[in-house]
Amino acid sequence: MGYVDAVNNIPGYYLHMAKASPPAVSKKSYHHGDLSNACVKAALGLVRELGLDGLTLRSVADKIGVSRTAPYRHFSSKRDLLAASAASGFKQLEHEVRAASDAAGQDSIQRIHAGCRAYAAFGADNPSLYRLMFGSDFGEEEYPELSDAGSATFAVLVESLQRGQADGRVRRENAQEQAVTIWSAIHGVVNLYIDSKPSRVLDTSAVQDNVRRVLTTIINGVGA
Repeated sequence: MGYVDAVNNIPGYYLHMAKASPPAVSKKSYHHGDLSNACVKAALGLVRELGLDGLTLRSVADKIGVSRTAPYRHFSSKRDLLAASAASGFKQLEHEVRAASDAAGQDSIQRIHAGCRAYAAFGADNPSLYRLMFGSDFGEEEYPELSDAGSATFAVLVESLQRGQADGRVRRENAQEQAVTIWSAIHGVVNLYIDSKPSRVLDTSAVQDNVRRVLTTIINGVGA
C-alpha cells in the first residue's frame, strides 16, 4: 500500500527492427496485445526465481520463446520492463489486499487487520518484486501507470479507515494521513523481514505477529 512514483514504444523502433533478423519460424507468435503481457509475466517469474539481477530483455525473450528482438516492440530498455513489472505487482497486491479486506466482512477494524496481513504476506512471499516496487527511482510522470497502480493499492487502506470513521470505530481525522501512518509501519515490518536478521529486540521472521502488534498499537491510537 503506498505511493510510487507504463510502457511506451521506443523512439527509433522501426529503424531498430528493420536491422534485426526476422524471428525463426519455430518461435512463438503473439497477437499485438499479447506480447507485452507475456513479457511482463515472464519478467515477474524471472525476478521471483533469480532476483532483479537475473532479469534481462534477452532472458525474457528466451523464457517465452520469441526472438530476442521481440520484446523491444514494447520495451525500449530493461528499465521500462521493470516499471511495467512493478505496476503489475501493485495490481496483484491491490487485488490480494482488497480480497482479504472484503473476506473479513463488515467490521472495519477486522478489515484493516486483514488487508494489512495480506499486504505483509505478499511482501514476504515476493521479496525481490517488493524491492522493485518500492526501491526503484521510477518517477510519476515517467511511468504514470505504475504511479496509478501504487495509489490504487494505498486507496484500499484509506477506504477501510473511512469505513471505520463512518461506523465510529476510527477517530474522525484525515484518513489519508492515518493510512500513511499504518502503511509506514507495515512497510517497515516487511522490510525488516526481507533485509534484517532476527535479534533480541525483534524477531523479524515473525511477520504476522509483528503486523498484529503494530496494528494493535496504532489502532489504539487512532481508535475513537
